[in-house]
Amino acid sequence: MKVSSDFERWGLGYSGCDGGDIGSRENPSIWVCGIEWGGGHSPEALAAHMEEDVTQPPRGYVDWKKNLAYRFNSQVMKILSAINGGSTSEFKRFAESVQPFVDGKSGYFKMNLYPIGFKDTKFDRWHDKFTNITGFRSKSDYLTWCSMSRFPQMRTWAERAAPKLILCLGKTYIDDFRVAFHDDGEDFIHEVLDDRDLHWCINKQGSVVAVVPFMSNPNGLVKNVSIQKFGERISQLITSQSTRSQHSCAGA
Repeated sequence: MKVSSDFERWGLGYSGCDGGDIGSRENPSIWVCGIEWGGGHSPEALAAHMEEDVTQPPRGYVDWKKNLAYRFNSQVMKILSAINGGSTSEFKRFAESVQPFVDGKSGYFKMNLYPIGFKDTKFDRWHDKFTNITGFRSKSDYLTWCSMSRFPQMRTWAERAAPKLILCLGKTYIDDFRVAFHDDGEDFIHEVLDDRDLHWCINKQGSVVAVVPFMSNPNGLVKNVSIQKFGERISQLITSQSTRSQHSCAGA
């Protein structure tokens, strides 16, 4: 397997990110990390994306209404509204007033584990032309490269910016999220809320890393009452971690 230099440059940069405010240690943001862009890339679209400059985090959406145009984004607005101290029923007002992931607004950044979008997770979605473009013989090779090369790069982003929360969507990808945002050899804490799994940890940078079920399928985190409970619990974790950090600084 010989990865193309163009793909390696693109795949190790801020590809697959919608962007917003990535934050800093002085002004930490909330990150939302999905799996990959939906819809699926054609070979032509992938080749076009690989020409983009991904050396800097993308600035985000031009219009806040994009947060309401897709079911995935609307669901994310619900849990972010709850985390922010509001309710899931106020998600449209939250999206308009706070404007997460929007160019020029602060506090939120949206990204994905994987840079290439597929219509679903089936391995036969890999196109022969993808091999010509990327150098990977199969989707399996591509996933392995991301785990070994891209995820550690994402971990350096998290070390540098130290977000106060990294909200990860998709519990079946918990091992991937562990490599990208948690610490070597450390486990997540497991809780059950409304018969749904919440996994969370505090990494070495003090970031709360919360892995929740996917929010766009019937077996995931879709009920507003459940989303509210998850949001409130995650908010408690952020507050508790912030309090511990303040006490640590005061005692230094």
